[in-house]
Amino acid sequence: MAEITIALIDVASIHRGLNTGLGYLASSIAREHDIQVNVFDFNNRRDSIKPRLEEIKNHDVVGFSVKSTVLSQVLNLVQTLSLNNKRMIAGGPHITLDGINFMRENPVFDFAFQGEAEYSFPHFLKGEPHDRIPGLISRDGSVHNRPERIEKLDLLPFPAYEKFDSVSEHISNYPLVTSRGCPYNCTFCCVKRVMGRKWIARSVPNIIEELSYVKKRFGVHVFNIQDDNFSMDINRAKEFCETLLQKDSTFTWSCPNGVRADRLDEELLKLMKRSGCHAIAIGVESCNAEEFNSVKKGETLEQVIWAAQKAKEIGMEIYGNFIIGLPHSTLDSVRQAVTFAKEKQFNSAIFNLLVPFPGTEIYEWVKKEGKLLMPWQEAYMQGAGRPKIVFETPEFPKEEREKVYFEANVALHNYFSLMDEGDSLLKNILKVIAGIWTYDRKNVGRHIVWFIKNLPRVFRRLIYKNR
Repeated sequence: MAEITIALIDVASIHRGLNTGLGYLASSIAREHDIQVNVFDFNNRRDSIKPRLEEIKNHDVVGFSVKSTVLSQVLNLVQTLSLNNKRMIAGGPHITLDGINFMRENPVFDFAFQGEAEYSFPHFLKGEPHDRIPGLISRDGSVHNRPERIEKLDLLPFPAYEKFDSVSEHISNYPLVTSRGCPYNCTFCCVKRVMGRKWIARSVPNIIEELSYVKKRFGVHVFNIQDDNFSMDINRAKEFCETLLQKDSTFTWSCPNGVRADRLDEELLKLMKRSGCHAIAIGVESCNAEEFNSVKKGETLEQVIWAAQKAKEIGMEIYGNFIIGLPHSTLDSVRQAVTFAKEKQFNSAIFNLLVPFPGTEIYEWVKKEGKLLMPWQEAYMQGAGRPKIVFETPEFPKEEREKVYFEANVALHNYFSLMDEGDSLLKNILKVIAGIWTYDRKNVGRHIVWFIKNLPRVFRRLIYKNR
């Protein structure tokens, strides 16, 4: 059989970082001797665009990672490439969530994959019968196979980031996945639909082996855990931290994707800190008890407050994630949450607009109690200069949602909510100045002091964002 060449593509996004899904997919494909895989990472490398696009055209199969937040970028790139004679494949969270509609609306794609594809995609490339390939969807809808979960994550090869054209010899902030899935019932969250309800974890020795490998291969000293439920098994989390300590690890790490407050105790937090964890994110969602309880997280607001305070007391940085637009939410309740975030002294607090993903309880609530203003697919969270308000309710209209989105994020120094990915550095700086003047004029002095204290970090992020 002649060698097959496949190009995997990650498009530019407001959120930088290596795509772990493509990393795992590349390594699973690469171990097949007659398949050559290359990953074109336009998200983390934004130079030499035209020659890289020409290089993609030399591949037999072209696969796109599709997240809902970059759907338009994917479709624009597909149009730019004009790959009429190539097999076009789509995969990723958006496909798992809404693959049938995606294929119906975008017939340029031949096939799509729902769910985990580390085993099924290589089988597809090697020509196995389509009706035997889990998660496969065909353009005409004649094939729509149910995805299958991967039960033994330790058997997967480590992500092949050496296949990414954005990676040379060093990875400065390594994305580490130690588990998949979520058994909880948060009404706003689609993770259980995308990743599966069953929580499946890697063993600690397997995780440590990966860290040892990437330290030697890519000079990794900093990693961030990408799990939705890293500490679901508290004893496993403690074993991980204890193993790092036993090996005299010099790693610095964090949990930016969030940890559940009810799956933390003081012993674990102290072990995390001692083993190199300097920061964790916690989903606060709202400080209003009625709003918080409505989303059915399975933990209490008191637990969230305790975890944030205890982690901060131990010496970690705490990032709070809040949502604008939950049931019972109003302009005043969001403003109260901003005050709450300031009082609890979160190192960072981000206010994101609620997106009602299909299949979630919130989606049904919005259809019943609210008014949809646009398709949910057109929504994005933060960082595009003008947020899209997907829905409104009588007690919280569109204009108030947009206003408080800017008020909250400006007050808490999330200036990137004012920026546009496509604008120049100077234009984005002017937007920040205008935003501060418009939404938090009385605290201009406080913003100036914050900029002075954080100037090196802000400058690095501005240059990186506009590179």
